[in-house]
Amino acid sequence: MVVGAGPAGSSAAFDLARAGLSVRLLDKRAFPRVKPCAGGLTPKALARLRFSVAPVIRRVTRDVVVSHAMRRERRLSSQAPLCALTLRAELDAFLLDRARDEGADFQLVRGLSSVCEHADGVDVTDRTGAVCRARYLLGADGARSQVRRLATPFAPATEAFALEGQVPRSALAGRRTSFTFDFGAVAQGYGWVFPKDDHVSVGLYTRKPADVAMAKPMLRDYARARLGVSDVEHVVGATLGTGGERYVPASERVLLVGDAAGLVDPLLGEGIHNAIASGQAAAAAVIAALRGGASARRSYRSRLAAVQRDVRSCRTTASLFYRWLPLGCALLQRGPVSRAFVEGFAAGRNVDEIGRRALGLGRRRGRAERPASFADREDGSGDLAR
Repeated sequence: MVVGAGPAGSSAAFDLARAGLSVRLLDKRAFPRVKPCAGGLTPKALARLRFSVAPVIRRVTRDVVVSHAMRRERRLSSQAPLCALTLRAELDAFLLDRARDEGADFQLVRGLSSVCEHADGVDVTDRTGAVCRARYLLGADGARSQVRRLATPFAPATEAFALEGQVPRSALAGRRTSFTFDFGAVAQGYGWVFPKDDHVSVGLYTRKPADVAMAKPMLRDYARARLGVSDVEHVVGATLGTGGERYVPASERVLLVGDAAGLVDPLLGEGIHNAIASGQAAAAAVIAALRGGASARRSYRSRLAAVQRDVRSCRTTASLFYRWLPLGCALLQRGPVSRAFVEGFAAGRNVDEIGRRALGLGRRRGRAERPASFADREDGSGDLAR
C-alpha cells in the first residue's frame, strides 16, 4: 500500500505494479490537483523516470540567469538542456496515470486515523473507520505526513518554505522572460522565474522561514521588481520536508519516501528527483523482501544511502553558499565553478560531483546525452523568451 500519489508514491506504485504485485495507492485528493511547486524537472530527475514525460513538458531551457538580489546578473548557457518546465498538476496526474496503467489501484481517502503494524502486515484505518490491510506501507504523503506521525519516531526538520504564483503571458506585454534564480531576493533563499508557454511561474524559496515573514505581498513585490507586474495569480505556499539525511527506517513494514522522509534538497528546495529515487528504492526493497525474504528495512536503508549523502552535501553547501552569498554568486557566475555547475547540472551530476569538478578533482566526461524526455519540446535555441 502507498499513501500519497505524488511523484514519490506514483513512482513506487509503478515499479511495484510492474513487478506483478497488487498495489493500492491512496490519496486524500483527486487528480489533477494544485501543488505548490515551480515545476522544474532537472536532467537528473528525468533520467530517473521509467518513461518519457514529454506530453506534459511546457518548455525546455539551456540558459539560466543567475543574480545576487537582482544585481550583477549573468546568463549561463549549456549545450545540453538544463531544465524541463512543467506544471505539477499535469505532471503528477501523468505519473499517477502511468502507475494506474501498470495496474495500481487508486482510491480516495479522507485522511488517516491510525496505522497498526503487526507481524505479517500493516492495518491502516481512515477517518471513516474503514480498514485497509497490506503487507507493506509506503508513506509518500508529503512534509506533513500522517503516516510518519502515526507510525514512525522520525521527525524531519521541516524548515524550508516556498511561495509560488503565476503571471499570465498576456500581463507581460511582450516583456522578455528567462529561466532565473535571484539568490538573496529573500533571506537564506532566492526568487525564481520559470517561463512556461502561457504563463510565468514566479516564486520565493527560503531554507529558514523563521527568519523571513513569507507572505503574498512579498511575492508581489518580487514580481514587480523582476517582471514589472504585481498581479500574481493562484498564489500558494508549501512547507518542504528537509532533514532526511537523518532518516533511519525504524519499522520493517512502514517506509517513508520523498518529502515524508525529509528528502528535499535544502540548497534549492528541489524535491522531485529525490522523491522519484526514494520511491523507486522503497519499491525495490519491498520487492526484494517479498521475493527473497530480505529485510525491507535494511534493504531500503542501503538503497537510500546515495540520496541521503547528496542531501547531506546539499545542506553543507547551502550553509556555506547562503552565509557568503556575494562570494557564492560571484563564483557561480564565472570561472571553473560556473562551468562545473552548468555542465554538471545538464549531465545530472550531484553536488559532490559538481564540486569535485570545480576543484579539478574529477575526470571530465564528454558531452552529456540528451534525455529522451526533452524531445519535441525545445524551441531550438534554448531561449524561453518566445
